[in-house]
Order: sequence, then structure tokens, then C-alpha cells
Amino acid sequence: MMAKMKIIVACIILLATTGAIFADDLVMFNYQGRVRVQGTPYDGTGYFKFAIVNNPGTITLWSNDGTSVGGDEPGASVSVAVTDGIFNVMVGDPALGMEPINRIIFNHPSQIKLRIWFSDGTHGFQRLLPDRRIINPQLIGIVSGTQDFTIYVNGTTGNDENNGLTTDTAKRTIQAAVDILPERLRCNVTIDIADGVYKEEVKVFGMNVKPGKSLTFLGDQSWTPSSPGDPAVRVTGTDDVSSAPVRTNAVRAEGCTNITFRGLLVDYAMGDGMLLMHGMYKVRNCKGSYNNQKGFRTLNNTYVDITDCVGSYNVWHGFEFSAESHVVGRSLLAEHNGNLGISLARYSTGQFFNCVLRYNTGHGIRIFAAHAEFYESGDFSHNGNCGIRADGSSLSFNSPYDGHLDYNTGHGLFISGDSAVFYHTHNTFIGNGGGSVYYQYGGHTYP
Repeated sequence: MMAKMKIIVACIILLATTGAIFADDLVMFNYQGRVRVQGTPYDGTGYFKFAIVNNPGTITLWSNDGTSVGGDEPGASVSVAVTDGIFNVMVGDPALGMEPINRIIFNHPSQIKLRIWFSDGTHGFQRLLPDRRIINPQLIGIVSGTQDFTIYVNGTTGNDENNGLTTDTAKRTIQAAVDILPERLRCNVTIDIADGVYKEEVKVFGMNVKPGKSLTFLGDQSWTPSSPGDPAVRVTGTDDVSSAPVRTNAVRAEGCTNITFRGLLVDYAMGDGMLLMHGMYKVRNCKGSYNNQKGFRTLNNTYVDITDCVGSYNVWHGFEFSAESHVVGRSLLAEHNGNLGISLARYSTGQFFNCVLRYNTGHGIRIFAAHAEFYESGDFSHNGNCGIRADGSSLSFNSPYDGHLDYNTGHGLFISGDSAVFYHTHNTFIGNGGGSVYYQYGGHTYP
């Protein structure tokens, strides 16, 4: 007899539905899998045995009849209906004749796994490989929304086989913390990242958080753009002292809602330090430097609220917001980038407050086929081309506003391609090599 199982879900998640928790300290959880007998999906009654074991599989923490020792096969089985090879079972359900599961076993410091044996009733029992990891039931708050939760990461003392529930049992990588989370979160979840260097590309795909709640990647809580040095939590695209990039991004998030990044340095990526796509994000007190493209980049109908962040010494831009991005940028610093301080392009909108864009090789900010609004104050000075360039766009300087477009190699303000600029306050244009304001191809100013 050949019995093979293909897992349909990536991991096992405890359900917080009525009856799934039947006592304060007792839990059960749903498991779905697929079995084949001699290569054909099985139909009929299947006979299963279950054990929960430690990560090496040498210690049994629970089994369906309480007889398993050292990861061995239990004596008794439970019968489950199987249709087209697919079965669903509530592990720990006393209605199926299983022993109850006490949640205390999930406090084991290392990762725990579910071990399964199957028989079609004709052939003998065969263990199904591999063992499947189980999300700690304390994460049930993530599914049910009953409590906020923290997962700890420590690149020095952590281990990705740990459960991440305490500082003593922290994960080693940020990605390992992400990977144990379900795609839908109903409470505040914090991934608390200890100071250190994380040589990995953190990927967050399809993570949706209930409105009013957030999944927060919490790095250096004390760092601000006025702090000396960089954030103490560094996610980097390089593996060696030569700073040669080997990963495309340091952080990439796509198709997510209500995700917050705080206190991270993202650097030396082949592409962008932080790439955010098609979702809703907040970025706080982060720095993107020495990336081969942009420090921070948004694409594809992305909403981002970004505050107190620095984009510096990137090969291309400090910040790029394009492809129908919608940005609120507060106290952004973009300097010493190889091209632009900020790029706002391709039907995007931006509201900018107290931003400083200076010493960039190209423009301080370029607005292309987009709409930008400036509030409070701004410094677009000492750039290698123009302080602000607008092409086929609209700009609005809103009161109260005190803008400085000074000492740029090109113009202070370059208006082109039927752009419209609305002044409701004043800007200064001192010492620009190309003059204060230049109009080209139908640019207009409305005082």
C-alpha cells in the first residue's frame, strides 16, 4: 500500500469558533489534508492516528488515545470520512473519541508538530510525511480578535524553531515571525525586533488586518531623523563587508492592509530598500540608504502614510510614489541621492508637510502626471537640477506655507507640459543657477 498526503494548508491554525475551545485550558483545532492510495485519491472511511510531538519528533506531548511515547504510533485510531482524497478532522475532539488537548503543551519553547498515521482499512497504518507544524494556540487571539499579541525576534539569541512567544524563545529571523501568522488578523499584532543586523528579504504578502488594528514591525523605538547614526534594527540586502547587494529588496509588502513599519534601516538592496504595493501602509521613523534604486517605493494603487523617514545616498531616488499611489508625507528628509529626492508620478497624489529635499544630483522633487500639495514648510534647496519640477501636473502651495527653493543648479521651480501651480502663500527663490521660475509648454501659475 502506498499512502501519500498533500497538505492543502501551509500550517495548522487553531480555530476560535464556538466549540473549538471547550474549556479554559482545553483546545481543539481543525486540520485538512489529502491522501492517495496507490496514487489514486481515496474515497471512503479513513482511519487516522494523531500525535503532537516536539520538533525533533522524539517526545510525544499528546496523542489521540494517550498511548504514544517518544513520537511512536498510538494504539487506537479514529475514523474520518474521506472524499476525493480530502479529509477534515477536528484534532482533540472528544466526540471522535480523542483525548482532550491541554493548551499548556503548546508552551513548549520550540516548534511543535502534528504527526499522522493513515490506513484505508485494508492495508496497515503508514505514517504520513512530513510532520506538520502547529501555530501556538496562544495565537488564537489573532484569529478571534480577543487579545493583542507580540511575536519576538532576536537575530543573535533567537531560533526560528522557537515559538516566538517570549524574549527567551524569540525567532531568529523576521520572516519566520511573518510566516506563522494567518492572512487575516483581527487584533493588534506586534513583531518586536531586537537591535541587530538582519540579512534577509522580508516578504509580507496578502496580510489583511481589521480596520482600526495594525500589524506592526517594531524596530528601534528611540530613533528619529535627528538622532545620531542609524536605526539600530537593520534589514539589509547584503551579506558581506563589501556591501555588494544580493537581495532584491530589504522589505517587500504586497496586497496588505493596515501594516506599520517603525524604526527600521533598509539598505544595500539590488532594488528598493522598502517596496510597498497595492495596499495600505504606515511607515514611521525608518531610513532607506545605499540601495541600487530607491530608498522607499510605492506602486499599484497604494496608500501610504509616511512620517519622520530618511531616504539618502540611494543610486536613484530617496522616495518614489507612483502608479496611482496616494501618499501623506510628513517630515521626510531626502538628500544625497543619485537622482531625485522624491518622485511623484503616474496619476499619484501627494500631500507633503515639512519636507527637506536637498543635495540630490537631480531635482529635489519631480511631479509627473500627478498632483502634489505642500503644507506648512519645505526646503527644496542645493539640488543638482531644480528644486521642484512639474510636468503635466498640478501643484498647490497651501497657507500657512513657507517654502525655500534656493541655491539649486537649475531653476527653483520648473513648470512644463500644461502644469498648473497654485500659490496661496509665498516661496523664496534665492541663488538658483537657472533662475527662479521657468515655464515651458503651457505651464501656468495662479497667484
